[in-house]
Amino acid sequence: MSDYSTYPDSENRFGLDSFNAPDDREDLASVWTGHRLIRSALAPIRSRPFYCNPVILFLAVWLLMLASLSVRVSEVIYPSFGTPLLVFGISAGALLLGYFACTAVLSSPASQKEPAPYILDVTLIWRLNFLFLILALALVFFNWSASGPPPAIGDPSTYLTYGRFKQVLFPLASTIAVNSTLDTARFRRYTFLLFAIGILILYVARGILLVTFLQMFFLFSLRTNKSRKKQYVIALGFLTVAIACGTIFGDLRTAHDIFISFLKIRDKYADWPMAWLWLVSYVSIPFSNLCWIVSHASSQGPSLAFLYPILPTFAAPNSPYISVYASTNIVDNASTYLQNYVLDFSYLGIYFANLLLGIGCGWIVKRAYPRHILILSIFLSAMSLIFFTDMFFLLSTVIQLVVQRMVEKRCFWWAARSERFAHELA
Repeated sequence: MSDYSTYPDSENRFGLDSFNAPDDREDLASVWTGHRLIRSALAPIRSRPFYCNPVILFLAVWLLMLASLSVRVSEVIYPSFGTPLLVFGISAGALLLGYFACTAVLSSPASQKEPAPYILDVTLIWRLNFLFLILALALVFFNWSASGPPPAIGDPSTYLTYGRFKQVLFPLASTIAVNSTLDTARFRRYTFLLFAIGILILYVARGILLVTFLQMFFLFSLRTNKSRKKQYVIALGFLTVAIACGTIFGDLRTAHDIFISFLKIRDKYADWPMAWLWLVSYVSIPFSNLCWIVSHASSQGPSLAFLYPILPTFAAPNSPYISVYASTNIVDNASTYLQNYVLDFSYLGIYFANLLLGIGCGWIVKRAYPRHILILSIFLSAMSLIFFTDMFFLLSTVIQLVVQRMVEKRCFWWAARSERFAHELA
């Protein structure tokens, strides 16, 4: 179904269905194919909240990192602000340079300045989701038969090592959950969503669960016709729920005393609410780790360790930086999205990683909206998590990008194709 030309011209008729879709969408039913089609339009990008702009989101996350670092929640938090500000300055400067260089070359399509009409093939969406569900279920059964029950109902301490093919299973689960929000049938929508979330809970995959909810949130923000004021209220509610859920899952996985001891939380903060401690520590400690690495861990040359995350787990060599991670000042091994680039190239790694990210932001701003909203939701989710790890250059992210690009190409019809279809309906 690559074009409307696959439909006969005048020998078939299309009728309006009575389905009441949200956000002023119109439900169309193709009589001869049996496909349910939703006709809608995306508002101009300028009407979207600020967090839908990757550059503004980047700066907002960095300011959150700096603010959280200033609290010094842990005993091993980096003691001065010189290095953090220097790393921020290089990162922001390189990203803006790459962004403005890219946007100077690319022009904005007209669809970014006015509503962009599209038609969504809902039938193909749920059929693809069902295929992904079968594949994910096969991997769950394979791991269960090979390694026993998943961590949530087996041994929770094995959540990092349990099972195989998680680099495929997790992006499939995220894709199922995200794309379920595009379905118009409530039963299918919630069935797919609960199945995907259930898999991630069984695997105690708290990080991937957060990524999935972020993608769902950004996709909602990109598609909804609600006012920006309402979207900010929804965003605040989403953040509150995310922190609460993260705290609940964290408490189930890690006892309070172990959490305090492992992250070396200062005594004056030990009795603070766990939701606050989880948020501040998980934002500030990776940034602190990065600053310790920048200041005291000399680069061992271009070992190409930054390429390892793109490899399958069984093919990835052991990290050459084990001795660095063993430092008493490095907690939990997370060191923001810049960790591998700093270890391989020192300050040059910071510069070039952010330069490339800036170029990516330029393409996202000029080309991703509206035709690539599924890709944009993945990119914005990765940008939201730069305080913890690099989600951009990860095999599971690449797999999901490929899958979602296929979904976009097959299920969304834009501009001229939508106009031609509307003409056939008339």
